Amino acid sequence: MPFYRRNLPHLQFQGGEYFVTFRLFGSLPANTIQELKSYRKQIQDELKNNVREENRINIERKIFAKYESELDKNSCGPKWLSMPDIAGIIKDSIHFRDGKQYDLYAYCLMSNHVHMVFRHINNETHEFTVKSRELEVFPITHILGNLKKYTSRKCNQALKRKGSFWQAENFDRLIRSDAELESCVFYTLNNPVKANLVSHWQQWPHTYCKPEFLESIR
Repeated sequence: MPFYRRNLPHLQFQGGEYFVTFRLFGSLPANTIQELKSYRKQIQDELKNNVREENRINIERKIFAKYESELDKNSCGPKWLSMPDIAGIIKDSIHFRDGKQYDLYAYCLMSNHVHMVFRHINNETHEFTVKSRELEVFPITHILGNLKKYTSRKCNQALKRKGSFWQAENFDRLIRSDAELESCVFYTLNNPVKANLVSHWQQWPHTYCKPEFLESIR
């Protein structure tokens, strides 16, 4: 399984199931980003003599919990995803790639970030195939980069602006069990409920759930 680091840990392999999060540029203040980096280092230092896989996973989940908590505060940066036209561009783009790059399970657009759950489709013949060895080894990096590049251009056109739209960093987590998959789908759909925006996830206009998962989510 390929593993690389940027600011957050990433573990990717073709055909895997993933929970991913990406956010708007400037959606976290600089001091919060520094706090997250310090928090990750603190956790890693605590576990530096115990590098078992379960401890690496534990680091990943603790970092994400703090990262998500800060995003949900919605205290910094633009909130363009709350605009129906902008949300529509992103949702259309997510659905367009369904069945080509991934099998889409669920997504949720919040005002400043996006959650998605999907299974990567290992199909070397589809139109998005990239011959570069690096992009073949890190398929989720390529999928999100492609999605973000396209939507950034379209959304900036709609907003009549220039400049960065998405933050370069993504959070992607490999899903390792059916129980974890169900938990990730539930978490994704219920993000607006957790943020006290609606009382039930189906009231939020910017969510999607594959019909096969509906029975277990209700």
